[in-house]
Amino acid sequence: MKKLVLLVFIPCCVLAFIACDKGAQSGDTSAPKKSNSDLTSTSSDSSSSSASSDSGSSFAFPEFTYKEINGGNEYEISASPYFFVHIVDMSNQSVPSLNSKELIIPSTYNGKPVTAIGPDAFKEHFMITKVIIPDSITVIDKSAFSGCYGINSVILGNATTKIGDYAFYGCKSLNSINIPKSLTYLGDYAFSGCSNLQSNIAIPDGVTNSLKETFFSCSKLTSVTIGKGVPKIGVNAFSASGITSITIPSNVKSIEDKAFIDCSELINVVIEDDGVTHIEGGINSGAFKGCSKLKTIVFGNKLEHIGEQAFQSCLSLESLTFPESLISINKSAFKGCTALADIKFENSAANIGQRAFEDCSKLKNIDFGNSLIRISSYAFINCTSITEITLPASLQYLGDSPFLGCNQPIIKVKELLSKPPSGWSPLWRDDCGTILWGQS
Repeated sequence: MKKLVLLVFIPCCVLAFIACDKGAQSGDTSAPKKSNSDLTSTSSDSSSSSASSDSGSSFAFPEFTYKEINGGNEYEISASPYFFVHIVDMSNQSVPSLNSKELIIPSTYNGKPVTAIGPDAFKEHFMITKVIIPDSITVIDKSAFSGCYGINSVILGNATTKIGDYAFYGCKSLNSINIPKSLTYLGDYAFSGCSNLQSNIAIPDGVTNSLKETFFSCSKLTSVTIGKGVPKIGVNAFSASGITSITIPSNVKSIEDKAFIDCSELINVVIEDDGVTHIEGGINSGAFKGCSKLKTIVFGNKLEHIGEQAFQSCLSLESLTFPESLISINKSAFKGCTALADIKFENSAANIGQRAFEDCSKLKNIDFGNSLIRISSYAFINCTSITEITLPASLQYLGDSPFLGCNQPIIKVKELLSKPPSGWSPLWRDDCGTILWGQS
């Protein structure tokens, strides 16, 4: 019974919308007219209709909703209530059918420019498959096309300065979009969940905000160029995306937690000199955690901090050179990097955290340099390929069983030290083999 009521109710609503629409078009004057001072208008204007010659290929909206902005000199556009009528598949040929899928935003209305697409303007209108935005538009506001999972193509005008938060969130069919050089704000979550996005994305130099979840789960996105204004790469910015390599420019000072987590196709990362100081991490997270194909990373010359689990389970990572600027490698930062064979510290006064290199089963060659300060407990636990380690005389702290499970490697200590410094744990040598003091 409920299903029958719904089946009757919905067509009646649709027919009521159509009747109202026809009445307006036939000159019905029974409804009160809106004054010119109204902030919104549903008046049919030749400049607001964007019909193509093929009525089955584009939305020929007789009406949008317009809101006066900037002192009434410009308009913001959204979908009108009639939008529902025009996406319903009706046998009545006066109403566009389900084949009507192209949305063309008009550039003017009532002789004034249309400069903004409003918040939630076309949210969840899943029948749209293409959007064409004119040069007059500068702002695409928050969630403007969120949930429009039918959109496969977006053509932006050359004056767009803002793509708001969630603007194209969940547009899972979106394949291509052009990012104009005029852009200054690229919103959080703007393309999150756009799993079919395959454009080569170049973030313009004018964008100065961080990119929180902006390209999260864009699994087919392979190429991104980061502009010269981005200060940091935000949480989940590219996580679970399909990018294969990336260069982080010197203007980026921080790579936030989970920024590239689970980027399963990422192979190469280059951090330019004078750039990133912090690569963040956390419990059950990490900036590059789970990047299973990551083979090489260049850290640049300013890196100070590598966070907890930052590179955990990067199964293809082969070698690492840490810059002199490095201060800390936190807990489990490189845990489970099973292909890692060589690491080098360029005389950095670094602290190596607990279990930092746990289960790096191929790790064999370690050059600690001459300035290392701290190696924490279990730092190299189960690194079964280590046969020999040379510790610097600079080492102030050596924790419990740092080489547990390493098959009792030979330990050499530099520069004529004849006994452990006071900061070395009494248990540091429990899993060591021969200890040679005073090595040059």
